[in-house]
Amino acid sequence: MSKAKKILIIISVMLMITFVAVLVYYLFFKKPPTAVTPSEPGFIDIETGISEQERQRLIAVTEESILGAAVDSENGKVVYLALDGSINKINSDGMEKTRIGIISPDGVGEVSVSKGGKNVLARLTSQSGIVKYIVYNTQKNSLKSLPERTISASLDPAGENVAVAVSKNFSSTKISAINLESGKETSLTSTKIPDLVLDWHSPETIALKTRPSGLAFGILYDLNIKTKKTTRLLGNKNGLTSLFSPSSKKVLFSETSEDGNNQSIGAVDTAKGTRQGIGVFTLPEKCAWFSDDRTLICAAINVKNPDSYLMPDDYYKGRIKFSSEDILKINLDTGQTQKLINGVFSGYNLFLSQDESYLFFINKIDGRLYRLTL
Repeated sequence: MSKAKKILIIISVMLMITFVAVLVYYLFFKKPPTAVTPSEPGFIDIETGISEQERQRLIAVTEESILGAAVDSENGKVVYLALDGSINKINSDGMEKTRIGIISPDGVGEVSVSKGGKNVLARLTSQSGIVKYIVYNTQKNSLKSLPERTISASLDPAGENVAVAVSKNFSSTKISAINLESGKETSLTSTKIPDLVLDWHSPETIALKTRPSGLAFGILYDLNIKTKKTTRLLGNKNGLTSLFSPSSKKVLFSETSEDGNNQSIGAVDTAKGTRQGIGVFTLPEKCAWFSDDRTLICAAINVKNPDSYLMPDDYYKGRIKFSSEDILKINLDTGQTQKLINGVFSGYNLFLSQDESYLFFINKIDGRLYRLTL
């Protein structure tokens, strides 16, 4: 055997021994890295690009995608309707989840939870296209169906009553209030407003508005439950959406030009009629009011050409290509804007904890509920 052949055999044997040693190490001795999975509460599975300190302030409360949520006024837990139709309660830190009920997950559309978490209102659409509204009582675990041909519904702030708009014919809609405990129905008014949406924003007033589009005029009226009179607040504005302050004395609203572009957002004082513009690219449904009636917190969209989008249509249809969002705190009295956090998330359905120390929002990217420490 030649010397070169011996050297080749020795090198081959050494490589084989090294390979076997490495294989044994990885199979039996090397510990796998500890990893947090997206199913664990507190894990943020999106590329937020935020610092570690900021990451500790922003946590995922739910493991699954949800459709609506609110804080239980009695114990501070979060009540939410999940995408699978289950109704759950969970601590604000994502721990101790309890299932309290379930509705059919098929065809669930619009969802709202009363501020105290007592009732969950959901719009259901069957495979045949029939639409119905239901209310689930989280305290009694009971389900109530609202009248047939209901085209819009809204819970009152206390979650004790529900306003319904029932289509009577092609030109008229009847608006009533139903007590969820007794079932008593009180007729309020009839209207010819097309594409009607109800918003029971204060104990005595229900907002009547049209479904928003940048290509159509929007209007906003207030209906007084006691006097049954309506008052026009805003009208003839394309892309009109709105969000009332806790006292209902102010309304945050958005509007666009006639072609649905150049979207702007502002606040109007309903008593004084004064208006104040807010220079951020967002929508009222991406904001929440503080109890002082002058402070807002909004998820502002960061895009290169905000004026080129058809609003709010492009937002609803997921056509906005954004780089990130800023959570902003805005003081309407001073005009001061404070950036609280920035990240690649899309926040909507914002609401605050009772002591206003936490902000909750649903992330449109993954559908989960998040909590930001303020």
